[in-house]
Amino acid sequence: MRLHLVEIHDLASCPPSLRDALTDFLAFTEKVAGAYDPVGPLLRQAVERTKARRIVDLCSGAGGPWARLGAQVPVPVLFTDLYPHGENVIPADARAVPEGLDGFRTIFTAFHHFRPAEARAILADAVHRGQGIGVFEIARRAPLEIAVVALTWLGTLVSVPFIRPWRWSRLVWTYLPPVLPLVGTFDGVVSCLRTYSQAELAELVRGLDTYDWEIGDFRGRWSPLRGSYLIGVPKLS
Repeated sequence: MRLHLVEIHDLASCPPSLRDALTDFLAFTEKVAGAYDPVGPLLRQAVERTKARRIVDLCSGAGGPWARLGAQVPVPVLFTDLYPHGENVIPADARAVPEGLDGFRTIFTAFHHFRPAEARAILADAVHRGQGIGVFEIARRAPLEIAVVALTWLGTLVSVPFIRPWRWSRLVWTYLPPVLPLVGTFDGVVSCLRTYSQAELAELVRGLDTYDWEIGDFRGRWSPLRGSYLIGVPKLS
């Protein structure tokens, strides 16, 4: 059963530097493990089918998997986030995408943040606006995934000095005291418990019949995690 618990970095009171440190490490691990590499061909095919001229990445954090995916999906990517991380990310709420932001929408490692009614509304808005959408998660509500995610965050103690760009605040949150590994472990486990199953994803798109919906799973070559995806594109007339 999905549990909609609260992640610390979702809170408005979470210090921005701690939130940035969390998303930096998440992007770093996704890049190193190539967790989203199998998504590239699926996403490229969907973008080509919709003839989208760009991707509007929602809930971008620190850029997620795009350091590796960019070469596989040859269209520009516009990064957006409710809490922008860096100058190249524009402020936007995935629950209320501004009218001018047309493009194929993607959400990586963040769809679980939304309650079912909000998640359904995000999908329905893409359908209403005629935009393709892809939702991708690398974790599941399964014992193995929960254990791996919990252990991965302990890796901050070793890997943080190698994450670029360098930030003193990230170093402080990791070692003085070790807030980043503790908060990351808590939020990572909660993320798994909040992730939608394939059956739940299918229920979210029930009735959105003007789109073709594809639901499945994937696993990167070097990743121990099996993720899930939901891709929606307008039906061919």
